[in-house]
Amino acid sequence: MGALITWWIWTNWRNANPDVDASKVYILNSAVSSQIVKTIADAEGFKNETTLTGFKWMGNRAEELRAEGNHVILSWEESIGYMPGHTLDKDGVSAAAVFAEIAAFLNAEGKSLQDQLYALYNRYGFHLVRSTYWMVPAPEVTKKLFATLRADLKFPTKIGQAEVASVRDLTIGYDNSKPDNKPVLPLSTSSEMVTFFLKTGSVTTLRASGTEPKIKYYIELITPPGKTQNDLASVISELDQLEADVVATLLRPQQFGLIPRK
Repeated sequence: MGALITWWIWTNWRNANPDVDASKVYILNSAVSSQIVKTIADAEGFKNETTLTGFKWMGNRAEELRAEGNHVILSWEESIGYMPGHTLDKDGVSAAAVFAEIAAFLNAEGKSLQDQLYALYNRYGFHLVRSTYWMVPAPEVTKKLFATLRADLKFPTKIGQAEVASVRDLTIGYDNSKPDNKPVLPLSTSSEMVTFFLKTGSVTTLRASGTEPKIKYYIELITPPGKTQNDLASVISELDQLEADVVATLLRPQQFGLIPRK
């Protein structure tokens, strides 16, 4: 849904404003949302910014950017909702209206939502997201697991066969993709959150729940452009393997006594 709304709002904004500098146009999404916004932004010339999870971060950042003379045309977090237009909080009514508009347009073109989604995957690469969680037997286990991951800042350099390009740890304020190893995003010291960016382009984030004894993970498998619906089965197989590698390398459920989701 996020991919389709991003495509629709950007395409219509660009058509209505062909002479406006695209580098002053922003679509925001959260740190646990799909990277497809960044992929589309990089290809089309507009800006994508990532915020911490929650609409207070996206709303505040949207207001700041607009005050600087920029155009924020959409913000979203896929597990919570969408913030189209000038709203500074999630707006389900507006999002539903936008999605209905997309469906009506595609229907008039003789296409389905699925057809358009595969067209986007063909143009920008598959972006398949999978998220779930493992239960933690005790709070100290969560602390121990994340402390083990970041011990002496020697994070895992491979997840399965995929090499890690960079790591962002918002709990301690570390991002080795930046010259000073400092993340652009604010620290989140009250909760554990570590993201691994792979050289393949794929991304995985581990995040401790703030309200329940859970460690959540968010995995996004990203492929090169050019693939079609016929490639879906093989892409899902790649995602299955990446998920297994994330669990074995980062979570290590047997070592830490984690309990699988029922």
